[in-house]
Amino acid sequence: MTTTPRLSLPLIAAGQAQKHVPLNDALTRLDALVHLVVDSRSETVPPALPTELSAYIVPPGATGVFADRTDQIALYEDGGWIFLVPRTGWQAWVADEAEHHLWTGTEWRRASPLSSLGASLWGVNGTADATTRFVVQAQASLFDHAGAGHQVKLNKASAGDTVSLLFQDGYSGRAEIGLAGDDDFHCKVSADGSGWIEAMAIDRATGEVALPATPWAGGQNLLINGDFQINQRGFAGGALAAGAYGFDRWKAGPAGATLSLAGYALTLASGAIVQPVEPALWGVASFAGLPLTLSVEGLAGGALSVSVGSASGVIASGSGRRGVTLTPAAGDTGPLSVSLTPAGGAVTLMRIKLEFGRRASVWGARPATVEEALCCRYHWRPEAGLSLDAYQAAGGPAQQAIVLPVRMRAVPSSAFAMSGAANVAAGSETLIVLSRREARASVAAAATGRVQASFGTIVFDAEL
Repeated sequence: MTTTPRLSLPLIAAGQAQKHVPLNDALTRLDALVHLVVDSRSETVPPALPTELSAYIVPPGATGVFADRTDQIALYEDGGWIFLVPRTGWQAWVADEAEHHLWTGTEWRRASPLSSLGASLWGVNGTADATTRFVVQAQASLFDHAGAGHQVKLNKASAGDTVSLLFQDGYSGRAEIGLAGDDDFHCKVSADGSGWIEAMAIDRATGEVALPATPWAGGQNLLINGDFQINQRGFAGGALAAGAYGFDRWKAGPAGATLSLAGYALTLASGAIVQPVEPALWGVASFAGLPLTLSVEGLAGGALSVSVGSASGVIASGSGRRGVTLTPAAGDTGPLSVSLTPAGGAVTLMRIKLEFGRRASVWGARPATVEEALCCRYHWRPEAGLSLDAYQAAGGPAQQAIVLPVRMRAVPSSAFAMSGAANVAAGSETLIVLSRREARASVAAAATGRVQASFGTIVFDAEL
């Protein structure tokens, strides 16, 4: 054996000449290692003018003579660098950190956080690691005041990151509160740690509170017939010409549209569907400058390109309710067109919703009678025809008033088809619109006697 087993100090061999050489070398090594002080453990480049007191713990990525010497101790002796591989338990004072470090066998670790740098890992009755650097396993933890108040601060690098408190059951997440993915405040819950439901969100700019998963607190849908269940025109699906209406309140875009409905699932094969939306109907003078969130359920087949006025965006495909927030520009006044177009091939979706704010809330259908009344504000087709039966002198009128179920958006146009007539003067059949709420059907007798007339397929229309 030529060196000692712990510090690798050179031993003097029997009969060795120049015994002072290994002795001095051993003493120099002892001088360096006993009460070891290194200049730094973060300098990757060796100093240009080292001295006999220069010593370093070599960090990763070092260059020059320090290259490939990570975690070794570099000592400058007799005009050159020597490198020692540390043994478990070796200790060193790091001067530029003012910290005491020890070698664990795998890393240099601060023995005790004395300076403002603190410890890189700290476990209290538990094991910390490179991700979870601070671990406490205990029945309780106390963060106390020092004479006044006390704040616990959590910070993140950028708005797109997450800083939160995660509550777990068996290390599986069940609830999370914090700034999740943006700078709004979120509260989420999960039944299994995999699928998450956003229960509450608070807008960072306005303080507006949204409860996206609570039906009674969901935002009012600014779209009418968002689930396509009202179909006064009897549209059976297929191709719609540009501007033609199919399901109530929905018309084809400038290039037409091809669509079909199975239950609540709408398949939009091509083209665009459009609904004009009036701000006054929902209590605002204009949508300009107001954040609006457009969302759909169960979007499959590809992304969906959407627009509200001049503002546009894309909803990515996926399960659950998915949406995008759009803010109409200053010039987007008056009724605005809401348009949905497949970004690629055919898409399937359900329950379209447009609401105020930056959050997509859970779908909540209005009562059927309310939804029908809203549709009838723009288009109404009586479910049954109208029959006139009277006794009149020749040329005398037979008339009946028609009261519309709701006051229409504007004075409507009207159309009808006669399904039967007896003793009716040719060309006397008329359907006169008197106001936004009233009309009158009329015929004249061709001769004195009984007059009978049947008006079928009556239509009143005030669509935008």
